Amino acid sequence: MRIIDAEWEKRNLGVTCYECVVEKPDKLEEVSETIPRLNERDYIVVRIPSVRTDVMPHFQKSGYSFMEAAILLENRLSERTFPKKMGKILEKITWEQMNSEDLKLLYNEIRKGIFKTDRIVLDPFFSKDQAAHRYECWTKDLVKGGDIPYKVAYQGKVVGFFLNKEVKQGVFDGLLAGTYSEYEGSGMGVCIQFAGLEYAREKNGKKYIGHVSANNPAVF
Repeated sequence: MRIIDAEWEKRNLGVTCYECVVEKPDKLEEVSETIPRLNERDYIVVRIPSVRTDVMPHFQKSGYSFMEAAILLENRLSERTFPKKMGKILEKITWEQMNSEDLKLLYNEIRKGIFKTDRIVLDPFFSKDQAAHRYECWTKDLVKGGDIPYKVAYQGKVVGFFLNKEVKQGVFDGLLAGTYSEYEGSGMGVCIQFAGLEYAREKNGKKYIGHVSANNPAVF
């Protein structure tokens, strides 16, 4: 089991944190013996592969609670597919890299709470403001590192954003995307995801990776 000292969560959430990753070959006995020493931190996140259900009871007995199933999706980008009924709408979608004013709007939308289904916002230990602050800090870190979000517009009106990163040649990771508060429930989420895929195609991408929380079935 890999144990990462997530120092950034002290700034983001005000707590010390370990992020632990259980891997498929890990021996059950070794994982179980490691659990007690994780209490050196205030907040402990454990990521467990779905095939290692044998591990979960050992954490649950130590007071851990299940919060989220994280699902990895891949699009090979070999075909341009989208719901036929959305065709005319998607023709009216544009996207462009954000400038400083666009970023201010993005941070304001994050503070409004556009992310409502992640493990932080659903955890009763944390507040919605803390969850939003964490997303804002993460986004600002990405921008500082040169990964600039793209705003997505429908008929000239900005409806949301996406942030993709080329993690290796031809492989794009959809790190973050969201619909702005005014357009929640409007179906614009489809347009934002479509724009992210098209961006990867424009950059000669061969594969697109998406991360979806089972707490947020609408995004599928």
